Amino acid sequence: MPVTVQQIGKPTDGKTIGQWVKEATIRAAEAALREEVGKGFDNQPVVVTDGVPRRHYDQVKPFGRIEFIRRPQMADAVLWALDMLRKRSPVRSGRYAQSHSVLLNGAEIEGDVKVALQSVKETDRVQIVNPQPYAKKIEGRRSRSKGRGAAKTKTAAVAGLSRQAPRGVYERVVLPMLVQRYGRSMFFDFKYVKLSTGVKVKGWQGGGGARKRILRDHVYPALHFFIKPTGLPN
Repeated sequence: MPVTVQQIGKPTDGKTIGQWVKEATIRAAEAALREEVGKGFDNQPVVVTDGVPRRHYDQVKPFGRIEFIRRPQMADAVLWALDMLRKRSPVRSGRYAQSHSVLLNGAEIEGDVKVALQSVKETDRVQIVNPQPYAKKIEGRRSRSKGRGAAKTKTAAVAGLSRQAPRGVYERVVLPMLVQRYGRSMFFDFKYVKLSTGVKVKGWQGGGGARKRILRDHVYPALHFFIKPTGLPN
């Protein structure tokens, strides 16, 4: 459970009320954290100061609020996302739903994902990617239309390949769910990535009269997971 501290009091040493309350709030928060850590709470929780994740608690406003949130395990977030991806996948042959793969530093995890991610570090790269060649088409694409002047450029989402998942699966469906559930304590991103599958696609290179068709590496939709700094002093 998060530890929440809100302290209001009266100065006795000539300080302004605001300054005194701020210092008292910090002292109370530190004492509460020590007490909770002694009971088994996370000793490096994510700090939320006045509603802002990872803001150092010494920046709390007078009469403000300091929260300590237990860090989610990377494995928990990844396994939850994997489950959501499978549930939101279009089903025809079942191949797409079964192909969501977890990568650690570019290598697919084979076996127990939870065990493999137990000791993940901030510098490690954790991804979920679907290596099916049609996975990008399922995500759909962004189209841009221009009115008069560049300022009137509009970007619209184009439905994906599957009628079962017209908004795709990764970027517009599961990513927002991840942010809502774990966003205060972890970072998430969506990108298309290259894999060593050997699949090539035709694309355009250059502009104007120099534009030409070339073969380039195919890309695949991927969710990226990052551990956030806690906001505690080093």
